[in-house]
Amino acid sequence: MNRIILLLATLIPISIFAQQTEGEITYTETIKLMMDFGDGPEAEEMKKMIPPTQSFPKTLFFNANASLYQDKVGTEEEGNVEVSGNSGGGDFQIKMMRPDNKFYRNIAEGTSIEYREFFGRYFLIADKAKTPAWKITGEQKKLLGYTCMKATLQVDSATNVVAWFTPQIPVSTGPSIHAGLPGLILEFAMNGDQRTIVATQVEIKSLPKGSLEKPSKGKEMTAEEFKKMEAEKMKEMGMESGGAPGTMKMIIRN
Repeated sequence: MNRIILLLATLIPISIFAQQTEGEITYTETIKLMMDFGDGPEAEEMKKMIPPTQSFPKTLFFNANASLYQDKVGTEEEGNVEVSGNSGGGDFQIKMMRPDNKFYRNIAEGTSIEYREFFGRYFLIADKAKTPAWKITGEQKKLLGYTCMKATLQVDSATNVVAWFTPQIPVSTGPSIHAGLPGLILEFAMNGDQRTIVATQVEIKSLPKGSLEKPSKGKEMTAEEFKKMEAEKMKEMGMESGGAPGTMKMIIRN
């Protein structure tokens, strides 16, 4: 009898652990807007009209083999900002729009497909999953009832990130491109609070059919090809007038 009780006590944690590999997580993604309007009374007025941050809800669908990070259904317009006014005797309009982007990760195969909207066109960017040089610290904290561990990463000389992941959800993925840890990432921060992604709800459940369907519409490109095209377009826009007079459009990447 004692052996049976011991066996059950051993199997229960394993059973609970195994159930944590499929579900849906809601995040709030916040980007700190870094805009320089210069000095003077007109600049101060513009600063008052532009919010210091842009926040929007996102969803991560996941199972043991794949994950899909996208806008939370029904909230596609949240976080967009449109401001118009008069400065220096002329009208101006500023638009900060959230693009329709998705990130699909095939965990089992170590590949990814990023669905990107860029100036009204759609692209499918295929890439190999990166293996970031995360450093796991001994620091822990609770997030939504899950025990999370802290990990840090120095991307380059100007970019450092902090992630909090939970081994209680043993799936090596997270929001957007962020992954590569022995557990699911519930919180992410880049350069302090310049960009943060924080889980607000975790639902461990069986996903409806089609929830993890990888993006398939758009022009296929490699990551290198897209970066080259993006750089050329930015250079082109810098050489042009920038569009209609008095209009500035900012696109915030997911």
